[in-house]
Amino acid sequence: MANFIVVIDPDAERRFRFAETVKPRLAFLPGLKAASCSTGDFFAAWAASEKAPVDTAVTDAGAAIIWGRALRPGSSEKAAAAELGEAWDIPPERVPEVFDGYYAAAVYRQAGGALIGADPLGLFPVYHYACGEVLLVGSSPELFRFHPSFRSEFNPAGLVGILLLMHAVDGETLLRGVKRLKAGHCLYWDSRQKIKEARQYSMPVSLRHFDLPFSSQVRLLDESLEQAVLRQTDQREAHLLLLSGGLDSRILAGYLRDHGVATVALSLGQRGDSEIECAARVAACLGFEHEIREVDEDQYPRFAQLQALWEHGTTGFSTIMEWGIHALFRSSASYVVGGHLMDTITGPRLEYKQFAGPPTFGRFFRFINSYGVRAERLRKLLRPDIFGDAVDACIGRIREIYRGYSDLEWQRSWCFKINHRARFHVGGVLWRHSFGAWPILPAADQAVLACAGGMPAATLAEGLAEKRLLETRFPDLAEIPLDNFHNEPLKPRLRWLLNRHVQWTLRRWIKFGADGKNRSRGRINRLYDINGPGWVSVRREAEPFRKHAYEFFQKKELDALLPAPGTPIAYEHPVIDVSGIKSVLGFLLWLKDHPC
Repeated sequence: MANFIVVIDPDAERRFRFAETVKPRLAFLPGLKAASCSTGDFFAAWAASEKAPVDTAVTDAGAAIIWGRALRPGSSEKAAAAELGEAWDIPPERVPEVFDGYYAAAVYRQAGGALIGADPLGLFPVYHYACGEVLLVGSSPELFRFHPSFRSEFNPAGLVGILLLMHAVDGETLLRGVKRLKAGHCLYWDSRQKIKEARQYSMPVSLRHFDLPFSSQVRLLDESLEQAVLRQTDQREAHLLLLSGGLDSRILAGYLRDHGVATVALSLGQRGDSEIECAARVAACLGFEHEIREVDEDQYPRFAQLQALWEHGTTGFSTIMEWGIHALFRSSASYVVGGHLMDTITGPRLEYKQFAGPPTFGRFFRFINSYGVRAERLRKLLRPDIFGDAVDACIGRIREIYRGYSDLEWQRSWCFKINHRARFHVGGVLWRHSFGAWPILPAADQAVLACAGGMPAATLAEGLAEKRLLETRFPDLAEIPLDNFHNEPLKPRLRWLLNRHVQWTLRRWIKFGADGKNRSRGRINRLYDINGPGWVSVRREAEPFRKHAYEFFQKKELDALLPAPGTPIAYEHPVIDVSGIKSVLGFLLWLKDHPC
């Protein structure tokens, strides 16, 4: 993990006081090692795990820092901070080189200003704030408030975006003037008080593979994923693999086995969970050592406080349990391989299918808004004297961003989901995981993105290409049941087919009952149940701040949306139906440390 803060401030005394204030606060979890560097008007400090990859190059003329692994595209060669300091132009006369991997980087020159960037999809969080001659940049906006130049003001647009989609929109945060660096952009700043986000990487949509037969498209996808795994893993190191019972991690597991990468599989859950049953069979088939661990639901209030304090709601609030996962990683592991974003990049859902008619922005928006507070309800919830027409303005900006990606609706949907929901909601957990081991994300490799970005919906949607890839490349893994509604393998054996009818009939009555409603206490239902003991304890923690929330929300509407902790909240889906409510809950906890 790297929790970092950067300040450029010509006032030496002010800069020193700020440094002394924030340095003790960076290592907010046990086991983190703090470090810092400075030159001229520049100061940077960070706290990272002992094995986290951090590289620095500091001279009297400037500094360069890379937090993470920045890999040259198409290669396993790591970029060095010293090389980056020379290669990135300040001001940027050419597009700065962007690397694969999970990282953030900063280059400062005493005579020229600063350039800050991150991985192609902006998964590593980078926030910035500029005021006159001062620039603040960090992996969280939390420490900005300790600088005397920072003005802590509430930003209505930031909250509207978070409540509409359960994550930030267009870089807006809860604090006015604080922005999260946009995906594919770098930040340029100079001593003349000029600040600008410049595009560094564009989503690689094309028609490149549209005319190829399906089998050829699957082969290309197979090759790009395999090469990404080879480039990003280190044969000299042992790796953890986050192995679920699903499709994405199973494919990655196959590549790791085929290329002899030393791997320990880690599955999250409890014995008896369908996810664990499927994952255990995959690990046994591959010959991987298999560990089963689970987060402690009793720790939900602590996780919630960390989420509210350090992420300010920008990544949503439904995955607070991920704050407990880094502690489950082996202390000997430097890297953890995960299938994060893979289902969105190489096997996305066709969200339009639940709405009648051809794909349109309206239908797409109804889908992404289903994870937040519905727009019509949000208009009633927000106080008009504070928010005005912010809901409609935010929807208009979402529409503008969506239409700017491509002329094809499929590619617009694909790009938006990757750069928003996948980046924040799914990708947001990576920063938390990196406290224990550094994330490796083969699906976010630029070559994989370019391959998938040139394929039609008919190839990728609903995981069609991924399923064919598993069947043809790893047939032994395709015979093992997948963790899905029916727990069916892609290539069932005759014995499995003969047993299915009896087993499914019994399971249906046990799991679903006569009315067919899901009563399973599987991992998703258990961890995300807003009426479960973990979330009820979080609701109790937030309850004292309800009175402060009435300054922003209509009292009647808030009390109906988020009732007191003792009152159950009705829902059908434990994730989708209550994600927006949890974002409201997170805002109440944020108000504890940020009274506006």
